[in-house]
Amino acid sequence: MKHLLKIFSAFALLLVAVNCNNSDDFTFIDPAESFKIVSPNENAALLLDGANTQNVALTLVWQDNISGADNYTVEMAADEEFTAPIVLGTSTSLSFSMTVGELNAVLLNNNIQAFEESDVFFRILGGSDISEVLKMKVSSYPENNPVITSPDSSFEIVLTDISEDDLATTIEWNDPDFSENPTATINYYVEGAIAGTDFATVENLGTTEDTMLEMTHGELNDVALNLGIEPETTGSIDIRIRSVIETAAGDLERNSNVITITVTTYETALLPVIYGVGAGIPTAGWGWDSPAEFLLQGSVYSGNVMLSPDNGGNFRFFGQQDWGPISFNYPWYESRGFTIDENLVNANDGDSNFQFVGTEGEYFLEIDMENKTITLGPPVVGPNCEFDQLWLVGAGVPDAGWGWDTPVALPCTGNGVYSGNVNFSNDAFRFFTVEGDWGSGLNYPYYEGAGYTIDSNFTNANDGDSNFSFTGTPGEYYLSVDTINKTITLGEAQIECEYETLWIVGAGVPDAGWGWDTPVAFPCTGAGVYSAEVTFTNDAFRFFTVNADWGSGLNYPYYEGEGYTIDANFANANDGDSNFSFVGTPGTYTLTMDTVNKTITLQ
Repeated sequence: MKHLLKIFSAFALLLVAVNCNNSDDFTFIDPAESFKIVSPNENAALLLDGANTQNVALTLVWQDNISGADNYTVEMAADEEFTAPIVLGTSTSLSFSMTVGELNAVLLNNNIQAFEESDVFFRILGGSDISEVLKMKVSSYPENNPVITSPDSSFEIVLTDISEDDLATTIEWNDPDFSENPTATINYYVEGAIAGTDFATVENLGTTEDTMLEMTHGELNDVALNLGIEPETTGSIDIRIRSVIETAAGDLERNSNVITITVTTYETALLPVIYGVGAGIPTAGWGWDSPAEFLLQGSVYSGNVMLSPDNGGNFRFFGQQDWGPISFNYPWYESRGFTIDENLVNANDGDSNFQFVGTEGEYFLEIDMENKTITLGPPVVGPNCEFDQLWLVGAGVPDAGWGWDTPVALPCTGNGVYSGNVNFSNDAFRFFTVEGDWGSGLNYPYYEGAGYTIDSNFTNANDGDSNFSFTGTPGEYYLSVDTINKTITLGEAQIECEYETLWIVGAGVPDAGWGWDTPVAFPCTGAGVYSAEVTFTNDAFRFFTVNADWGSGLNYPYYEGEGYTIDANFANANDGDSNFSFVGTPGTYTLTMDTVNKTITLQ
């Protein structure tokens, strides 16, 4: 059998040998000639992530049966023509890899901006042969931080409220890994901190998507004060740019270099009181034994003061009972645009003090810091407040309720003090400065924010409007709002008036006239004080202690004889009954009679 197989095999080989003598009977197929990158695919997208810089970002694999090269050069370019080719490296195999960090650095160094999907082209050089070009879409990430270019650490400025809206400085920076119009949204936070504190406490100077931030004198001053630099002093502030970019992997934050600037601040908060001294204020003179005081109410300093043109008539205002550090001379107000009473001029005495050039006497001086005026007027008799009275409305004040039919008045009873008896219940209420005007309300946060110490029986109602809430035992209390010492207090009700109500009748009070049908009530509001809104015309009237009793009248000589200081708008009518006569401008006023301090005043 084996012998037969050998014979058959030999015969088969013979046939093959015979048939292979004619080469035309065969077609030889050569491998395809190509030199191309086979991985990754054309137009593949590559998003680099800075969180994994050591990972392989890109592996190029190519096929080459043309060049026969043993060593290859890998190139990249920003255009398909490879106008400016970038050599990435070399390889002795048919592949080449780069890490995330390596590829990202190449992209940024060749102006392929961060977070901008860009077309990038790759090719392989083998000897004199060049592969087909591969196009990919690649996005890099930023490696460099923003750099502040202006100002530098030599910057110093004296800030001033004279030009608080003027430009103080422009902070500018570059973000080198981004184009001028980046596709990514970059929020830049310009941050400040006290120099040398490593930004332990940060004040935001501003937020922008631009690469610059302008700051006025007022804005930079606020930053300095908020950081704790005292008014009228010099301090240093570190400034940096914090960049925040929102990405799918989370926020990417970068901090710039730090510059240190030096600023001299100015006072913005109004002092609670200012003082006047000088020869023009003879009760004070140039000393500190008895300076004239002008209390702040709202945004107005005011008070009665004796002024004289003698001995030069010069004087100055000070922020403390001392010569320094704060003082206010004539140019201080003039440079800030104040309109100043014609009786006050620049003394031009070397210190540019004020000079009083009017008639010697007592005046009511007002410095309105909001409207920028300094005025002199007749002296004010009795209490002096920003408003004639405050009004209380709300369910927590049951005599008023939430309406304007019967609001409870809290009259001005002293310099900057509103006080009176008020009936409270456990509910909400609010103060108002104008009767009938809901927009004039002052809620709990208003007083809290102004630094008031508020009685523990009051809390924030947290009712959407943040009204006051009375949480104590319901009943009548003596309420005092002291705008000078910034306190709101409750005490026992003070019914110390001889009469619960006085009554006003006469032609000088047109709502009453000379009859008892509609006498005007003048109620006791506590502590010997009667107060009410009264409409006057130029005619006579009288007070009465008993409704409808002509025999209970109290005329002008009665109060004059009791030693009362009576408002200049009232005079003796000399009409046989010596009634009061209203001689002022007809209108509605707040009339207050203080039987303790013996004053009758109009406001």
